[in-house]
Amino acid sequence: MSTGKNGAASLFTHQDADLLDPRTRDTVIAAANGIAERTGIKLDGISCEADRITIHVEGPTLTAIGLLAELRRSTDHWHVERFGSHLWMTGPDDERDFPVGEGG
Repeated sequence: MSTGKNGAASLFTHQDADLLDPRTRDTVIAAANGIAERTGIKLDGISCEADRITIHVEGPTLTAIGLLAELRRSTDHWHVERFGSHLWMTGPDDERDFPVGEGG
């Protein structure tokens, strides 16, 4: 990781989605890298768990949030078209319990 000011943000999956599925995970990571490259954002790292992706960027947390907003838009659309269900949390109807201090 770099020594500059770094930000990070996470995006949580819909309760029925799984980022450990290799095809889904690879697609989401490739999309995140593509967005970063097109927008000039320097990534410091990407981590995926079954229920979330976390993006680390060189720059403020707001930069990571912006990247995740575009990632959410594009990959959720892809997932709905391909699998018929949302990839990312959709709102209060997505009723998953989170550890204290975390949420979607």
